[in-house]
Amino acid sequence: MTPSESLQVSIGGDIWWGGFTADLAITNSSDQALEDWTISFTSRHQLDPNAWGVALESETLENGLTRYTLTGADWGSGIPAGGTINVGFNGTQGIDLGSDGSLTEQMLVSEAGLNSSTSADSNPDSSMTMDGMSMSEMSMNAAGMDDQAGHDHSMHKHATTAGNYTDINSWGNFHGSNHNSEHNELVGGRTAITTEALEAYNGLRAFAGLESVEIEAVGEWAFANGLTNNSQAWGNDTKGVGLWYAMQGAKVGWIADQAYNPQILADIQRTARLGSQDDVMGMVREFGHEGFADYIEQTGLKEAFISTLKMEPHYGGWMHGRTHGFLDIEGVAIAHDINHLTVLGWDQDQPFMNDTFDWPQWPALDVSDPTVINYYQGIVSLGDPLAQNLEALSSPGVISTEPQPVPSQGPILPEIQPEETDLLTGKALGVEVSGDLWWGGFTASLTVTNPSEQQLDNWSVNFNSNHRFYGESWGVDVATEQLDGELYRYELSGADWGSSIGAGQSMTVGFNALAGTELGRDGALNEAMLLAAGSEITQI
Repeated sequence: MTPSESLQVSIGGDIWWGGFTADLAITNSSDQALEDWTISFTSRHQLDPNAWGVALESETLENGLTRYTLTGADWGSGIPAGGTINVGFNGTQGIDLGSDGSLTEQMLVSEAGLNSSTSADSNPDSSMTMDGMSMSEMSMNAAGMDDQAGHDHSMHKHATTAGNYTDINSWGNFHGSNHNSEHNELVGGRTAITTEALEAYNGLRAFAGLESVEIEAVGEWAFANGLTNNSQAWGNDTKGVGLWYAMQGAKVGWIADQAYNPQILADIQRTARLGSQDDVMGMVREFGHEGFADYIEQTGLKEAFISTLKMEPHYGGWMHGRTHGFLDIEGVAIAHDINHLTVLGWDQDQPFMNDTFDWPQWPALDVSDPTVINYYQGIVSLGDPLAQNLEALSSPGVISTEPQPVPSQGPILPEIQPEETDLLTGKALGVEVSGDLWWGGFTASLTVTNPSEQQLDNWSVNFNSNHRFYGESWGVDVATEQLDGELYRYELSGADWGSSIGAGQSMTVGFNALAGTELGRDGALNEAMLLAAGSEITQI
């Protein structure tokens, strides 16, 4: 490359409800083939790192902005002289773009983006252009002229901390999707969401006989169980979603089943925010699992627990921007409605409130108490949120003898086993296929059911498909073998939190893939689309 060479970029694409598909036409206007190229820009949207033709890196900036760097990859790494390639990615709307129509430069790129810049060796006139207009928010580097050298794009320069804890806004801010003014979210003793909540969460897990986990494990569990807006994590979603649900689990999961009442959450949060710690601990002794109050005092977790009770669920916009789960709850509500249990009215006297309008979150009021408490205890156990969880904790380190969905980390104490072990005899795993189509590929969700009367470990299934695994998977390890032509054999094995399936329980795992046949640009994935003709899903 010589300093006179440059790139031109034209952006198009489609807008859909909550997101968009971006199509970038990259033109090499020089007279030499280009083997390495990079473009960067700032945006208020969250881009899916599973792009096509480019590798995508992100760096969180201030004021809700993210700087993205796109580098040609795979078939998109080279551009012939005078040639054009089309690359692209999906994204979720950080600001409202509508529910349909065409994507434009002004929609994708922030007006407050970076000024045009190039390396010292590049041509100062070679700014990015789009549809004939100069795109001052983008910068371009090509063939060794990389002004990003030495930058760690995974580092969040503007991460905020509270003492030794990290603020959830370090991984994004979604007030464009929030229905609670950010100017009012920290009033009346309400506090920011920080990783102190993870400390309280892991303290509760330890009381339940479960090992400590990182926030990523909680985030992966939430995505796998339909508790998020989008079906797959983008950017730092796994961390933020994981911290948000860890906070929710720590706020509620300590309450004993027989004592649970929604009003407890209003009373104890208001007391933590405006009252005394002694009164808070009195409520924990009255309504909590036996021995939990003494446990957090003796282990030094009381401060973290009470700090978590003070945290405002709407803080940073994550509740509406990322954890608005659509999981069906008893046919009358969705997960987001249940998440409103810890949202209080402005006077902080009532739980299950929609504080934007200061009235109840009506659908949640029709859900039974056992389902609500099991949902929150499921967050703690990383089990099925609609199954029984942490039914009878009587002392630290002792878990219930009821059948429980057990996460991959497993309990600290040996699992209680029946005197005789029933083998899996003739009861094959049930697998249901669903998911979402996107331009050029899909996200597959497989709900795997263990119909036996015994917990199943180290499970595997296989099938043939015309599509190629791409990017990432969750809850499973994916092994692929290319067969004749464009046919692939898949072997999916439970991994991490997905390695075990409780007796009679179901679990949803998944992966991304590039389409080997035409499936369309949107809509729902089904089994016939996923499997090759004549193939079926079989248990190994």
